[in-house]
Amino acid sequence: MDTINRNILVIDDNLTVCLMLKSWLIKKGFSVETAASVKEAKQKVKEQPFDLILSDIRMPDADGFSFLSWVKKYDSDILVIMMTGYADIESAVESMKSGAVDYISKPIEPEQLFKKIDEAFTLQERVLKQNRFSDDFIKFPGEEYKQLYQQLDQTAENNQHRLIIGDRGTGKLSVVKYIYEKGTHLLKPFVILDNDKLADTGNPYRTSSNGNDDKSLFMQKFHEAKGGVLYIRQIAYLDIHQQNELLNILTRQKKDDDFTQVIMSTDVSKDELQKRLIPKLYNLVIQDCIILPTLKGKKETIIFLAGHFLQFANATLDKRIETIDPDIQVQLTGYAWPENIQELKNCIIKAALLTEGKTVPGSIAPELFGDKTKNEIRTQLLTPIQGLRKEYYEKEKIMEALELAKGNKTMAASILNIDRKTLYNKIKLYNVLTNN
Repeated sequence: MDTINRNILVIDDNLTVCLMLKSWLIKKGFSVETAASVKEAKQKVKEQPFDLILSDIRMPDADGFSFLSWVKKYDSDILVIMMTGYADIESAVESMKSGAVDYISKPIEPEQLFKKIDEAFTLQERVLKQNRFSDDFIKFPGEEYKQLYQQLDQTAENNQHRLIIGDRGTGKLSVVKYIYEKGTHLLKPFVILDNDKLADTGNPYRTSSNGNDDKSLFMQKFHEAKGGVLYIRQIAYLDIHQQNELLNILTRQKKDDDFTQVIMSTDVSKDELQKRLIPKLYNLVIQDCIILPTLKGKKETIIFLAGHFLQFANATLDKRIETIDPDIQVQLTGYAWPENIQELKNCIIKAALLTEGKTVPGSIAPELFGDKTKNEIRTQLLTPIQGLRKEYYEKEKIMEALELAKGNKTMAASILNIDRKTLYNKIKLYNVLTNN
């Protein structure tokens, strides 16, 4: 069992039990925190991304069921194993129906505990593998998209380097994951060199503060991706040193078992890209580049995607919504969607959150669409290119995502298109208050 970077929270009002379990788990390589009450446990869950929680079913300030329910709403990716006395076995079984992955009876035997934890993580990984990228790439209807799939399939089959050009929200990351899944890399690494606004370390391509260019990180990521796929976001922001490094990678690699496919992306125009890249690199990557379509005016695609995201929202939010009111559909197809697929996804998620019955009602249109002109102006003003500091932008977007997801961290991470651990780090970094 790979225990590296696995975070476990142990909750029990018996300090001896907490310390005993913590000692066992630390020896196995886990990172462990303890809590003596549900209140303390909730605070710790808000502060860091736990992978698994061991919780006593009977606590002095709340029962295990209410805490389990809170956890599944707050961060549905956290696995929960309930600890119970012999007399509470029936309650423990019931807790599994409420979302616990397993239960274990006291007194706890270490080997049985490790076995159950191993099984829980193995099952989770198996489900993730079976559903790899299932929500990331959707095959849209229409001739334009049919040609796109042909380009992507060719890129995957021939293991070719490729530049992806697309406006914000057109699905660049999803397209790269599709290429990775369709290619020969599934047992090899998928590494992202990220320059997006919600990247873990800001802009990894920039010259460091002491004046030395950070080529080491660039090459480190390339070596991490050995034999797999290296995805370089925002190629337009590479400095001249990294552009030369990239040019060497693209032109001098041997097509052997260690060959690393490089996929690059940008949301700037070809003309702008030409101004920013050195001529040799630009001339190389612009050939056979893939341009992603926008949603504007594509009624069939918008309706198709709205249905897909409604199913996603149903599964994530435990809803049973079946249809969308025709008036809402008209507004969906009539809107320009400047931020494309991601904006549409967020709109449908919000619609699902506002819907109580089986049909998204027309009455919520003002809350979904409001004054789009003002919203578009506001989006432009929030763009960092206009001079707003990066941390202010990130904090506001995180707060908006948490508000939209009603505090659900898994959903908020999906809205922001980042992983949950990055979300937790950003919440802590910017001191974002959470109300759950």
